[in-house]
Amino acid sequence: MPSYTPQEKAETTVWDAMVAGLTSGCMTAIPSSLGVYAAMQFSPGFAKSTNWSSRTALVIMPPLFAFAYSAEQKLVHRMHEMASEAEHSKHMAEWTHHHVINEHKEQLKRMATQKILQQPGMENAVAAKSNGNDDEHEKEIVEKFRESVLSSNVRVVPGNELGFYHKVANFWQENPFKILAFLGVPTVGYIFYGRSGQEHLQLQMKVMHTRVMGQFAVISMLLTLMGFKEYMDRSGKYVTEADVNARVAQMQESRMELLARLRKEKEAAALVAEQRLKAHEADMKAKQKAIQTAV
Repeated sequence: MPSYTPQEKAETTVWDAMVAGLTSGCMTAIPSSLGVYAAMQFSPGFAKSTNWSSRTALVIMPPLFAFAYSAEQKLVHRMHEMASEAEHSKHMAEWTHHHVINEHKEQLKRMATQKILQQPGMENAVAAKSNGNDDEHEKEIVEKFRESVLSSNVRVVPGNELGFYHKVANFWQENPFKILAFLGVPTVGYIFYGRSGQEHLQLQMKVMHTRVMGQFAVISMLLTLMGFKEYMDRSGKYVTEADVNARVAQMQESRMELLARLRKEKEAAALVAEQRLKAHEADMKAKQKAIQTAV
């Protein structure tokens, strides 16, 4: 799970949606073209009742619909995924900020003890203790980040690469309708091809038989696909240990950016307060000088 800038994330999302749309469009164009070609060759009634304009529409409209639908679904899915990641990082950064504030309050409560420890001869011990506390604090935050990632409905696979089964399961979860189209269209075509050998049936009856049997087959596939998708949604998608570490690093980066922004805001506020104090002192000196001059 690499870390991108917002512009790179937007470009990657658009590219993924474009690739998904083109893939679905090309897959749909093959059966639609073959269907129109077969109808032209084996159905005189189809050739007689249609013109080149309608035939062209029958060829290109299904791929255009598949392209638009798949691209939109991929885009919506990626947008929801990015929004979920951003919201997750925001919550963890806010948690870290509140944790830092609580730690600061605890340090204020221990100021009396620290003053005693800062007597001559205690500096090295205090510095060593402070470094140890900082290291433990960072380890605790990283561990919290990791626990948050692991509890975000994912299943971790050891190693840096998913197996074939894990990739298929993740693809199945994210693209059930693509799989349905990939399996359903050839199935319906095969059913119609099986009816074409029955010369005693009219074309309308062949289409009727194909519709009934194809509807049953497609609905059965749909129930199976959505059942497995529901299982994956409940159990979580598969991610590698490297993906978890990259996600933790991204959250740590968001935390550091937040702390840096807070530090800059604090320094800016201190600078403004210092400037106001200097301006106030200059005004007081000017007033005193004016009073002395008047006297």
